[in-house]
Amino acid sequence: MTTILVVEDDDAIRSNVARLLRLEGYEVLAAVNGAQGLEQARQARPDIVISDIGMPGLDGFALVEAMRADPALAATPVMLLTALDDRASMRRGMTAGADDYLAKPFTRVELLDALAGLLKKRGRLQQTIEEAVSQREAHLRRAFSESIGGQQITDRFGLEAPSGAVADQVLQATVLFADIRNFTALAEKLDSAEVAELLTEYFERGCDPILKSGGRYLKFIGDGLMAIFADAPDAEVPAARQALSAALGLALSTQGFRSWLDRRFGGRALPPFAIGVGLHRGEVALCRVGMEGSRETTAIGDTVNVAARLEAASKELGWTVVASTAVLREAGEGIQTGGMTALEVRGRNGYVDVAEITGLAAGFGDTEGMATLALRADEVTAALQVNSEITARAVKGALQSRLTALKDHRFAAGEPPLRLRGYRLTRKIGSGGMTEVYLAERDVDGLPVVLKVLEASGKSANEHLSRFIQEYMLLSRIQHPNVVRIYDQGFTDDHAYIAMEYFARGDLRSELNAGMARERVMEVLGQVAQALSAIHALGVIHRDLKPENIMRRADATVAVADFGIAKSLLASEQLAFSQTRHGDVVGTPYYLSPEQASGHPISPVSDLYSLGIMLYEMLVGERPYRAESLNALLAHHVNTPTPRLPAEHEGLQPILDRLMAKRPEDRFASADALLAELEQRQFLRTVALPPPG
Repeated sequence: MTTILVVEDDDAIRSNVARLLRLEGYEVLAAVNGAQGLEQARQARPDIVISDIGMPGLDGFALVEAMRADPALAATPVMLLTALDDRASMRRGMTAGADDYLAKPFTRVELLDALAGLLKKRGRLQQTIEEAVSQREAHLRRAFSESIGGQQITDRFGLEAPSGAVADQVLQATVLFADIRNFTALAEKLDSAEVAELLTEYFERGCDPILKSGGRYLKFIGDGLMAIFADAPDAEVPAARQALSAALGLALSTQGFRSWLDRRFGGRALPPFAIGVGLHRGEVALCRVGMEGSRETTAIGDTVNVAARLEAASKELGWTVVASTAVLREAGEGIQTGGMTALEVRGRNGYVDVAEITGLAAGFGDTEGMATLALRADEVTAALQVNSEITARAVKGALQSRLTALKDHRFAAGEPPLRLRGYRLTRKIGSGGMTEVYLAERDVDGLPVVLKVLEASGKSANEHLSRFIQEYMLLSRIQHPNVVRIYDQGFTDDHAYIAMEYFARGDLRSELNAGMARERVMEVLGQVAQALSAIHALGVIHRDLKPENIMRRADATVAVADFGIAKSLLASEQLAFSQTRHGDVVGTPYYLSPEQASGHPISPVSDLYSLGIMLYEMLVGERPYRAESLNALLAHHVNTPTPRLPAEHEGLQPILDRLMAKRPEDRFASADALLAELEQRQFLRTVALPPPG
């Protein structure tokens, strides 16, 4: 329902207008003067305001001016009512920002016609705003999609002059452009709300030094930020120096932001956070874009584009802040620099000389000249929040589209390879349930990798996504030769992918079925035990150890894989993972420990029991327990004594008995204790125990 605020000091007129509008189906609020009207407008955010002009205190003209100065009310249509039927007062009202003007006395039809016109105008304005937001989001989505596919587009941040732009001012200025490096890789490991939260926090911290240094016309463009530092003849501090100060302050603010990231997303295996900043000086055109009431001022031109391209080059150079020599010449003395080079800038004939900025010595009254915050900080905050939400949707939407397209892709001969974030997909190698598995090559070194892509839908979607995400979070912390190597991961609301080590020889099952020599069994046992030592040291229990999760490399070494149902013993991490209730049975029934089978608490030695089952199977060629039903099989794990090994393997019976002990306290105390026992009994040639801690 449309809400209309009527501000009128005449009781009779206010009551009549309110009653008329309510009869027409509008929700009506009323205020007796301008001050009360402004307060109600800020609280209720009406769709339209109808106000008298001649009121004591805050009159109608002042009310309109106050609303236009408030970002939350700036686009609210206002109709002024007055008995002053002269052109001067009408012009004054329109200058203040009123949208329509109705002279008293007026008829019911005149009021409703004027109101209908305002509603149409408001609808067109809202549509224009929505289209602008949609266009920006679509542009960002295309840009992120290209980035995820390993490509670049010409105008990533939409810095070219938009259609309908009106250049109303040209000035000499220094342009600062900042961007988050590898933003898509970071955003893929968070959900949409978390991406928006991250961007908002980063921009709020980054805007502070920019505003304090005199930056104006701040514009948020995805994960990028642009600010203008305009030259002024009587300025105490040169604009170029202000921009350098802001750039260094922005770089410094990322130190505290990284600490915030660690506190907020610790354990999420986010890539290192870094930014790049580019600065260039020259002619800048300020343009107004959009309809009256929703216009935004944006800077365009060659200077803006060069600043953005200098920022893009900062990563390759290994510099955080890159400034052109045009900036340095105007900034005065005391600018501390590192390396210097010349960059060829696309779209320009020739090169731009640049320097790495490492510090700024005090001088030129810097402290006094850079101490005042911009007056429109609230407006900046509102803009960055909107941008953060748009960007989060765009980056997650781009990844969603990319992953959705994989499922139906045909790997036809002669076609260019499908790409996903630094990987070239060559063929599909498996499909089952909600997971598609692809063979891919890394761009950086051609190393073959496996890309597992999950499409989770239905009631179990959250659980499957949680497990998929958990696997990456756990494995990214484990660096051990006998644990599967993991390279990357990303997810959306119902899709996820994980890039991990490729095992051309498959899992241990095929080797086990063919029969394993005792020496080989001992090799595998020792390597899996070392993997468990590393896993348990990080407070992680695998919970699903079995031959299908032991992968073989070409050099015959093995690696433990599939941590989808692993459990972290760290309380700080357990809330992030899918939880199992007390009494739930988790794992593959043939390899469950007695405590898993009975739904009791587990511990690292639960994995040792599963390793004992595997040891028996590798030596004998069959599983120790069989049954016709799940309950009977679980009962074997809980009650049936450990089976005896054949005579040729009886020397290993004491090892097997301790691994498969029904009571956890009767097993080896740890994987390290098992390794030490194997070495002491000379079942292993050499065992390199991991260092303590």
